[in-house]
Amino acid sequence: MNPERRIYPRIHVELPAEVEASTGETADVTVLNLSVGGLLVEGGVELAGLKPPVEGVPLELKLHFGLGDEAVHCHCRVVYNQRLSQFKHRFGLTVLSMDQSAIQHLQAFIESRLK
Repeated sequence: MNPERRIYPRIHVELPAEVEASTGETADVTVLNLSVGGLLVEGGVELAGLKPPVEGVPLELKLHFGLGDEAVHCHCRVVYNQRLSQFKHRFGLTVLSMDQSAIQHLQAFIESRLK
């Protein structure tokens, strides 16, 4: 049995979302799990097609999703990339920035789901 080693608790969800690259390209995704520090998203070929503006630089994305009655917007960096099939891809994202009200709302949402 592996003990949880993450700093922030992570919960499993299934939330529709959108990612946006610095080039303006977007992709519809599903948030599969989330924490205050990171998220796992899954999408199709549009997600896999997003590339950083400069080769060799980590891909950074803006992520937009709804959580209850509040919209959450955050700036993230891709730290994990998995190809599940020709048409399904997953990105692990670490949160670089998020406004304080979104952090508080996200923490309250996670705590309510952990009870």
